[in-house]
Amino acid sequence: MVHHPVKSSRIASIGYDEPSATLEIRFRDRTLIQYQHVPARIFSDFLRVVSKGRFYDGVVKGKFKENILQ
Repeated sequence: MVHHPVKSSRIASIGYDEPSATLEIRFRDRTLIQYQHVPARIFSDFLRVVSKGRFYDGVVKGKFKENILQ
């Protein structure tokens, strides 16, 4: 999965796999979390918003099935 580096104090990069609708977030502490069944629009919006942490907390965290990889 290709990751896009982002400007955020908490999030290092964001990746998305469209065929499986999987969003992957790598945090600055090196934690890697995958979210399943995430619409592509959420990923697009995530890349565009100014506050990645606020978007994550309000739109992603707790809203989709989560799998912590590291």
